[in-house]
Amino acid sequence: MYITEVSPEDLQTRMDRGDAITVVDLRQPWEYQAGHIPGAMHIFIQDIPARFHELPQDTELIFQCWHGVTSLDVAAFVIQQGWPATSVSSLMGGMAGWVETHGAESLVPVS
Repeated sequence: MYITEVSPEDLQTRMDRGDAITVVDLRQPWEYQAGHIPGAMHIFIQDIPARFHELPQDTELIFQCWHGVTSLDVAAFVIQQGWPATSVSSLMGGMAGWVETHGAESLVPVS
């Protein structure tokens, strides 16, 4: 199964444009709390099956983990559950790719 990957640059462009996207951060809760992509929602990877119903259906979902590997697996799972493949992506390089491109100062902590 082919999963679309979105580059950190493309994600930022789409966020700036106000596109209908939802970034889903799959990392540990403490990692999300320490710093995440602005506007990202958090669902820990192990909770995806139980919290599947919380995923917004009116936006493209862009899953994000640390390095962009686990997020590919979650994207595939979501598609297998019936989500349209055209509405599911993975952040290329994950959080590491985002920070490399935009810097750690681009992350926001939970306040």
